[in-house]
Amino acid sequence: MSTQPFMWPFNLFAPGNLNQPILPGWSFGNVSLNYAGNAEIEKDVVEKVASFGKQLGIITDAVLALADGKPIQDKAIARLRDIATKIEQLKNQNKASLADQARGAMQRLEKAEPATAARIAAEFAKPSSR
Repeated sequence: MSTQPFMWPFNLFAPGNLNQPILPGWSFGNVSLNYAGNAEIEKDVVEKVASFGKQLGIITDAVLALADGKPIQDKAIARLRDIATKIEQLKNQNKASLADQARGAMQRLEKAEPATAARIAAEFAKPSSR
């Protein structure tokens, strides 16, 4: 045990190592949120556009601006339109990405198991009754 001179009167009665993990293995990376919609899109919105609190603040400002009779061109409403546009862009990117992933998966399946790929393609080619 190394004794630090500036701690001399206190370290006589304390153990040498006072480090104690409070929540071992826990970090902010382990926190998961329950998203109402597509979790990937929700995560992207929070990380790239605005946090939940920021979104709520922008919506509140816009609603209050409208309640106060401010014009539609008000700054608060423009901010709301801006994040709505950014969110729509993320949704469109996700749709394209999902389609690319599905196409790639079908191409790999066709190479590995042609009969299964044909069966799945036929299932999706049927007119939907939804």
